[in-house]
Amino acid sequence: MLRPTMCISMARAVGGMGHDALTSASALELYHNAFLIHDDIEDGSESRRGKGTLHQMIGIPRAINVGDATNVLAVGLLLENLSVIGVAKALKVLQEIEFMAQQSVEGQAMELDWVATNTSNLTDQDYFKMCVKKNCWYSFITPCRIGLIVGYPSANERDLVKYLAGISRFGMILGIAFQIQDDLLNLQGQLESYGKEIGGDIYEGKRTLMLNHVLAHSGSQSEKILEILALPREKKTTDQLAFIMDRMQCCGSIEHGWKVARSLANQAAEIFESLDFLQPETPLRPEEKWGCPVHDRRVLKELINYVIYRNV
Repeated sequence: MLRPTMCISMARAVGGMGHDALTSASALELYHNAFLIHDDIEDGSESRRGKGTLHQMIGIPRAINVGDATNVLAVGLLLENLSVIGVAKALKVLQEIEFMAQQSVEGQAMELDWVATNTSNLTDQDYFKMCVKKNCWYSFITPCRIGLIVGYPSANERDLVKYLAGISRFGMILGIAFQIQDDLLNLQGQLESYGKEIGGDIYEGKRTLMLNHVLAHSGSQSEKILEILALPREKKTTDQLAFIMDRMQCCGSIEHGWKVARSLANQAAEIFESLDFLQPETPLRPEEKWGCPVHDRRVLKELINYVIYRNV
């Protein structure tokens, strides 16, 4: 529930009511689950949250339909916003969701194309661009932007331009750090806590920061890595997986990922401290239907450490 938590916390951090953001936050979580269902099908992933992926359990046609249905349910919630936060803010939230979805599918297209063409010459900047589109908008930037829109007293877009730009920068940098950490966990995490197949990104041929790095620094061995990556998932062996992981260790690719993630998290922390429009603490009001008093700026600040030190 990372995305709805950020949305609600941001709304409260600017003085809004937590329950006013609940409808939008729920829609974000539904979109997230729809993306995961379709993403797992496109990637051929075998596990998610410690269990088999949905398409593994009920088949691809039914899983696609569940993902579609989840998107429809999210639209219904966004329409409920008309009565919850008013027409002006509801339409602005809808615009944010539309842009988020566009960015996400463009980022997914980039990643799928890299896998399909067995691309070998990608840089850190290429990865950052894909990551911002595929992951950062829907996981960090949009939840924070929507929370700000819902919670801020004014519905005038001109009053929000500067604030939206600031939290967008924060969400972008933190989102890239989050995804690098996720990719590192896929290489070195514990299955029990991580909940997804260890090494699955290599089996799927995903161009992570670490894979791009090892391809750029393996010399003549890069061709062997590319030959392995070109194989269908079911034809890759554990020995081949171990070979690529060993090359990553030898070339410092894992260490490179750790360093970049931590550097980005430090940048995110600096940006966050500059967001002086966020209230240090937002006490619960008598009329506020919210049970947790720390869902405000404090949660958002703690996320910076969580992103790079988590094991799930």
